[in-house]
Amino acid sequence: MKRLLVSSLFIIALSLIGCANQAIKHKENKMAETAKPAPKVNIKFIFSMCNDVEKMSEFYTKLLGMQEQAFMNDKENKFGYLSYYCTGDVYLMFFSTETTAPQLTDWAWQPGYEGGNLMATSWAIEIPEEDYPATIKRLKDAGVKAFSGNPEWRQDSYWGFSVADPQGNTVEVYTSPKEKPQSPSWPGE
Repeated sequence: MKRLLVSSLFIIALSLIGCANQAIKHKENKMAETAKPAPKVNIKFIFSMCNDVEKMSEFYTKLLGMQEQAFMNDKENKFGYLSYYCTGDVYLMFFSTETTAPQLTDWAWQPGYEGGNLMATSWAIEIPEEDYPATIKRLKDAGVKAFSGNPEWRQDSYWGFSVADPQGNTVEVYTSPKEKPQSPSWPGE
């Protein structure tokens, strides 16, 4: 009799667990049916203040090779802007006004290299592998302030060369080669 009672309780317990699991699964399915898709939220514009849009254009357009989307420099009204369309439908925009923007003098912290300690916004610009040596040469020839003398092999995956734009923003100029180099030392132009 005791064995029959234990067996009956065991069967009832299993049945209850099974019913509970079915109820949970039903609730999960119901939630999946009523859940709304997440909105597609994107960064569209990155605004950065500068003191001289012409110098910024020289740096980003002529030295880095970015394609200028828009440029205006109204010296009379002390207002200017410069815009670059980037991959992912994002615009990098620089604005100048009569108010002087802070000129950064230290290197911003960025993952991938040792040394930057300024807690400031910075960014990385990807250069196609075939254009990278010529871009580095243009930056060096122009005397752009650089964190190191040559690009560095960083995180065992890319060449990185941190430079300061005319406003002092830290910009990592990098390329991800198709093949890992034989040496982590920059081979030069």
